Amino acid sequence: MAKFAISVNGGGALGIGPLHFMRRLEESLGKPLPKLAVAYAGTSTGAIIAACLSEGIKAYDLFDLYDKNLSKIFTKYPWYKRLQPSCPTYDNSNLKKLLKEKLIGKCKDWSKPTYITTTFMNGESVEKVWDKKDDQDKWFAVLSSTAAPTYFDVLSKDGKYYCDGGMWSNSPIMVLESGLKRDCPKWKDVKILSFNTGMDTPNDDTKGNRNLLQWGEYILDNWVARAGKSDLFEAQANLGKDNVYEVSPKVKKKYKMDDLSIKDEVIRIWDDEFNRIGKDVVKFIKD
Repeated sequence: MAKFAISVNGGGALGIGPLHFMRRLEESLGKPLPKLAVAYAGTSTGAIIAACLSEGIKAYDLFDLYDKNLSKIFTKYPWYKRLQPSCPTYDNSNLKKLLKEKLIGKCKDWSKPTYITTTFMNGESVEKVWDKKDDQDKWFAVLSSTAAPTYFDVLSKDGKYYCDGGMWSNSPIMVLESGLKRDCPKWKDVKILSFNTGMDTPNDDTKGNRNLLQWGEYILDNWVARAGKSDLFEAQANLGKDNVYEVSPKVKKKYKMDDLSIKDEVIRIWDDEFNRIGKDVVKFIKD
């Protein structure tokens, strides 16, 4: 069995898709992913998945956790609160409670290298990665990574403010590779299996200049909420194309990260993807 690490992109409720793929992967491998993977990285909903896998929770159980709690996680604030311009759409209290139950202890307690991206809003640099060097609550690190602008509240602690890691690293492949390079002497021997939660979707087809609000919407929809290929390209260049595998179903339309009505459709897409490439992924892990 090859040494491999798992990277999971952001994508909100769409995270149930890669979890379905992962649980089928566990069935084919005959072992849960937490017993096989040697390191993890995640952004936003991918941070939840990566952190819980690092805790030893099987993908099979994580899928059920998502399935049962999605409607609670995406609970809207009362309409009168949402009248305030700065109020996000969803209340994060249910997600916070869930993460506190599942992620006990500090980031430094993780037994395997685990990298969680967030955006440090009032620091010297916006890029922040929570890992085993941080004496920070695991649940807080993950919750900070999920604080997508306009969707969930910005998090604050000790005068510091954090929002979604997808603002700068929706695809944490290079965060994972860089962390392994720093922390693991034999980092080049570790393959990376990446899951693009948002899938390969068409870009916005509008053209030309935009006003400030339109540019903001364009960047949020097509860059923050959509993973590009630059990190994948760089990781494959560094480790070799055969050592970095991205699972990313190609679809003809965009799916909203908070649209719970498409859950079954998303599961079907990832089920079809496993039927198409599942054997290749198993081979990638075993070889």
